[in-house]
Amino acid sequence: MSIKEFRERVNLLIYDVKPKVLAVLTVMNILVSLTAIVTLIYYYGFKLTEFSNFFCFTILEISFAFYIFRFFVKLFFDFHPIYFIKNNWFEALILFLVLIEGIAYNIKGTMIIAPLFISIGFQDFGTFSMIFVQLFVFIILLNNLFKKRDFKPWMKIHPGLLFIISISMMTILGSFILMLPEMSNIEGGMNFIDSLFLSMSSVSVTGLTTIDVANALTFKGQIVVLFLIKLGGLNTIAFGALMLVMAKFGVGIKYHEVIEDFVNNNSILKARNMLFKIVVWATSIEIIGVLMLFIAFGNQGSFSDVGNRFFQSIFHAVSGFNNAGISTMQGGLMHPDIINNTFIHTIMLILFFLGGFGMIYIFDLFDINRLRERFKTPWKTIDFGTKISLYFTFGLLAFGALTFLVFEWNNSLSEKGFLSAVLTSLFESMTTRNAGFNVVNTSDLSIPVLIIFLFLMFVGASSGSAGGGIRTSTFAIMWASLISTIKGKRNTELFKRTIPNDIVLKAYAILLFFILGNIVGPFVLSISESNLLSSGKYDFMDLVFEHVSAASTVGLSTGITADLSSVGKFVLIIAMFIGRVGTLTLAYLIGKKVISKNYKYPTGHTMVG
Repeated sequence: MSIKEFRERVNLLIYDVKPKVLAVLTVMNILVSLTAIVTLIYYYGFKLTEFSNFFCFTILEISFAFYIFRFFVKLFFDFHPIYFIKNNWFEALILFLVLIEGIAYNIKGTMIIAPLFISIGFQDFGTFSMIFVQLFVFIILLNNLFKKRDFKPWMKIHPGLLFIISISMMTILGSFILMLPEMSNIEGGMNFIDSLFLSMSSVSVTGLTTIDVANALTFKGQIVVLFLIKLGGLNTIAFGALMLVMAKFGVGIKYHEVIEDFVNNNSILKARNMLFKIVVWATSIEIIGVLMLFIAFGNQGSFSDVGNRFFQSIFHAVSGFNNAGISTMQGGLMHPDIINNTFIHTIMLILFFLGGFGMIYIFDLFDINRLRERFKTPWKTIDFGTKISLYFTFGLLAFGALTFLVFEWNNSLSEKGFLSAVLTSLFESMTTRNAGFNVVNTSDLSIPVLIIFLFLMFVGASSGSAGGGIRTSTFAIMWASLISTIKGKRNTELFKRTIPNDIVLKAYAILLFFILGNIVGPFVLSISESNLLSSGKYDFMDLVFEHVSAASTVGLSTGITADLSSVGKFVLIIAMFIGRVGTLTLAYLIGKKVISKNYKYPTGHTMVG
């Protein structure tokens, strides 16, 4: 009997029992996954005894065992095992690693990967081994969550609503976790408003904080913030590709116009492999950033501890690329050990430049297939959207840097050499548009520079990136509209392309919504923070700067954040939330859909200006 014939007989025998077994496994998978999540929260959130620590680790081991058992059962019941492995290669790889590490841990009492880390200086790998175990669980949980599910076609969800729900759920869950006793060094745990503020700032990759992350949070709390930044940044960068996940919920064709605004492409069908590509490229950039920072930090001062050096490298690479602006070092990039390290500043500048540039445009510029295509056919150039992002990003970067260099030459740059002053100017110009890191004290900057910073924060980063603001594409379209109007042209033109009128109207709608939000916000802050203003420590300019920074998800501050009242903090939370989901997203969500667009009223004339 051949293997094929044997397999056919087995398939016939298991055919009737297969649905029942898989149904039981599905129910058990939900229970085990929920148990694993609760275990991780308990491990992170509460002080553990030796027994409870052992108990948590045992539950995780049981979870691993179940996931491995479930995979092999599904493999056995599948009529085409080879295709099953090919279609589930990622899960198979993770479970294989878990199986190997599990066997090694139970036999030798240590993980196989441990000697590697010990050899580079991690003498106490115990703390990090638990993180690796949790990371495996987390990856498996995400894999189970985002696997293909069949939902009923009547479950229609608006793209904007799904994006808002995802941001809201991550923020609320993150705030509750950060309130747990073991998350912070604050007696009794962090209060709700501060934890919500920090969670929103992390998920929206803004960077404003009401507490000192370096001192107030424990290592566990910093790990939670790191995960929130990663998930928030990935959710933002990859949301266009995540629209494909929405197809499982039954998103109809009528929402594809909204989806295309997120994808920034002509068709959502082109984004089928985009999510995987974004995750791979983004993670690769972050890994390179980690390695470069690990080298740049050196082994002096606080970085003489290899474990701390490794963690700081990971945290700042992720925070930098995702434009979060949150640091776990006292003073951030102005920490005494790195304030004059231009190598670190350059690495961080490159990281948040790439994070704010837009992954789709990075693909267009650096994807090997695109490069080959342009090499073979020189008449083919980069895409229209890439030109906007590239030229306006560099244009705004140069404008901001030159302004900073001129007005701060005798102020914050007075003690720096010329090359160091130029790098600082470039850093500060770029960070105002997305990152939130700073290498000079923002509160000491001159008024002209703060005004230019407000403008740069208002414009923000590129579409499809981790940054905020009205985006460079919106600014470019309005600039083109202005030039076309001055020249008396009938159409808006940019880079020898005609921009459709509906896109121009969307750009102006975003601008008006953003202006309105940044009028209402500071107005409310001027009322809620009247006592702060009357003290003379801060003025109205500080409130405006703070709100624009929050709404643009930048994260720069003149130092007023921690002194705000609860109402003021909540105003900034709303600003960060709206800045993250986007004003146009909210407009799409709450806007009333017209029954028909195929009509036109009589032309009306009036004076303008």
